Amino acid sequence: MNTIPISPTGRRKSRSRGVALMETTIGLGGLVVVSLLLLKAAMTATTAQRWTIIQGMTDAYMTRETATAKRVPFDEIVEVDSRWPIHPTISEDTVEIGKLPGGLSVLGVIRRTRIPDDTNFPSAGGGGTTETNPAKIEVWSLQSLLSYELSGRTYVKSRTVVRSR
Repeated sequence: MNTIPISPTGRRKSRSRGVALMETTIGLGGLVVVSLLLLKAAMTATTAQRWTIIQGMTDAYMTRETATAKRVPFDEIVEVDSRWPIHPTISEDTVEIGKLPGGLSVLGVIRRTRIPDDTNFPSAGGGGTTETNPAKIEVWSLQSLLSYELSGRTYVKSRTVVRSR
């Protein structure tokens, strides 16, 4: 027959209390490890979602930029104070691309320039003649570059629209 050891004061020995304390500590330690692993997995998923959101925002912004380049009247393109100055001059503007959940603004820098076609007449920035350009067509490539920073790295997206008259 097994008996429980009793101390001289009539109480059970505290050995079982020490074991319970160790079991509780080990259990809590295990829960902390599992919690940290789940937190890391959640952060990885959130980072991927943030990347996807920002890519969607920058693509949408560049689509809007392309639409603007396609619809602006040609006379505004060739003006001296055009949004797209003649290459190598570049216009640069800081723009808000969008907002992340929580209201955090995503900023970028849009750079624009226009490049004349080689067959344009010299008055339009090219080296064309009536032989190389008998229809007297004026062609410009409107380039827009959007640069933005994400997680300490700089990314650039570009769009080119060819306009002629």
